[in-house]
This record gives sequence, structure tokens and C-alpha cells, in this order.
Amino acid sequence: MTNHDRDDTTLTKQITFRTIPVNPFLRRLLSALAALLLPLSSFADAPTVSGLTARQRYPWNGLVDISFTMSESGCIAIAATNTATGAAVPVQTLRDKAGNAVGEDTKFAPGEILLIWDAGADVPETLIETLALSVVGAPPPRPRVQLWAGGPYWAETNIGAENPEDYGLYFWWGDTVGYRREGNAWVASDGSSSNFWFGSRNTPTYIKSNSTLQSEGWITSAGVLAPEHDAAHVHWGGNWRMPTMDELSALTSNCDWTWTTRNGVNGYVVRGRGAYSSASIFLPAAGDVEGSSLSNAGSYGYYWSSVPDEGHSYYTWGLYFYSDYHYTNIYYRDFGRSVRPVQGFAQ
Repeated sequence: MTNHDRDDTTLTKQITFRTIPVNPFLRRLLSALAALLLPLSSFADAPTVSGLTARQRYPWNGLVDISFTMSESGCIAIAATNTATGAAVPVQTLRDKAGNAVGEDTKFAPGEILLIWDAGADVPETLIETLALSVVGAPPPRPRVQLWAGGPYWAETNIGAENPEDYGLYFWWGDTVGYRREGNAWVASDGSSSNFWFGSRNTPTYIKSNSTLQSEGWITSAGVLAPEHDAAHVHWGGNWRMPTMDELSALTSNCDWTWTTRNGVNGYVVRGRGAYSSASIFLPAAGDVEGSSLSNAGSYGYYWSSVPDEGHSYYTWGLYFYSDYHYTNIYYRDFGRSVRPVQGFAQ
């Protein structure tokens, strides 16, 4: 399910109030539910939020009561905008009705949610006439581990996988849909195709220089996939992204790799060293796809980076491994390969 299918996860309510303590009077809550859609809606597989209300305390003490209903368990992200200036208003000091602090990793059960926002603490001595408050459902936090000091956090599963040993979806480079094998056919995760063919004619990033990729919006000025073309970001939202070539290279050099079989699936346990020796991920040998043929599953693993090769318009950097070796190299962009997301940036 892609993020543009989940516009109903965001609700925006406009309220009129002042946060300065010299104005103790409750201002009227606007009843209109605005059609504003904030970037927070970029969460896939998120619970639906409904019935949003926001009311100031009377007499005004800086607190705003927020209530809404969640369709299923998950997390939330709340944003506020000063509609007069367009400036973002921080929403940081949140707690539940029991007084517990609420953050982006707080998981809620389905049903009615009641929160208290200390707006007076977040925006003291600031005059705000009209505020647009948005709440979006987000998936529960995904398991992640850091494998070396200053490195990114690595997800414990591939995109499209429920368990670490599942192969997950296969992507051509720059693809954000992803495909899963059903019988002898490759079916798109969003239902747009039931017989996809991995090849150059279906890979718009193939045989394009870095300058062309940038001018067409595929990559940023930093030379990595733009967020809207990053499979990890599109599928998981938030600050999840595909790893860079340097991060994949660091993964091969900063960790211990052990070829093993987990629940009948071959792959590598990649474990940190020293203070990080208790942290590990499992990378299944998912093989890759050319045309409609899945090759080397159970023997070889191929994982995309977000970085195209500067010297060849049809290659991109990626991770390659088999039972005796693991390294980074360049690979054809039109093959179907795995994606393992990361968070954070390496120092």
C-alpha cells in the first residue's frame, strides 16, 4: 500500500487561541475540519485517525485537550501550523490522561485516545490567533539495531517481509512499488501489475547518467535517491531510507559475518563488535530477478544502495554476498533485488 492511498490517516482541526499567559480567555474552537494534508501523511500501512477534537482549558492555563479515535494499534505524529504565518508550531510536550509522556515511539491500542498538550510550554509568550492541528496515524515502531558507533540503525527485516528470514519484495533500482512472486508471476505490491517483467524497458532509471537522474528528480544533489523514489522511505515513512554505498561498505568491514540457516533460510548473521556485539541482523540470501526468473535464492544475496554509479549509466552500487564472501559492487539497475532500510546518518 503506497502512501497516497492513506490520505485519510491525517485529520486537521483549526483552533483559535492565544498562548500568552496574559490572555486567560478561551477563544472559540472552529468546528470546520480543514482539508489540509501535511507531509506527515507519508506513512504506509498506518492506522486511520478519526473524530479529532482539540479544546483549550478554561480558564486558559496553556493546556489543550486533544482526542481522536484510532482504527488499530499504532503510533501517532502530531503537527501544528500557525495559519496566519504558515510557520510550524512545535508540539513536543504531550502526555496521556495518566500523566505519562507521549513521543513518536509511544504505541496506542485501538479506540479513543485522550492527550494533553502543554502548548504554553512549547510556545511560551507567543501570540497565535489560529492554529491548524494535524494528527496522523503511524505504524508501530519497527525493530532496529545499531551495529557500530556512529553508524545508522539497521532494520531487522527487508521491505515487504514480516520476519527477518523472509525475502520480502524485490525492486528495480528507483522502484517504490516492489514485487512479490506468486506462482510463476511477479505481482505488484499495490496491485498495479500481475505479471511484471524485470528488464530495461520497465526500468526508467536504466541508461541514465547521474546528471540526467538529478534533472529528472530521481536523485538529489547529494547523489542519493530522492525520498519519493526511495523504496524504504515510501513504504515505511518517517526517516527510514535505503542505505548508501558507504554504509553498505561499512557493514561489510565493521561487523562479523556468519553464514547460517535460520528457520530453513540461508543467509548471514551480521553482528557488531565490541560494545555492539549483542546487536545483529539477519540478511537472507534472497537471490535476484532477471525478467521473470528468480535466480540464486538460498545461495546469494543482493541488496540495493541509494547511490548510482557515476561511471556507468546502467549500474548502481549494492551489496552482494554468498557463503564464502561479502562485498559491495555495481549492478544492473533493471534487476529485481532486496532492500534493507536504515535510519539515521553515519558520522
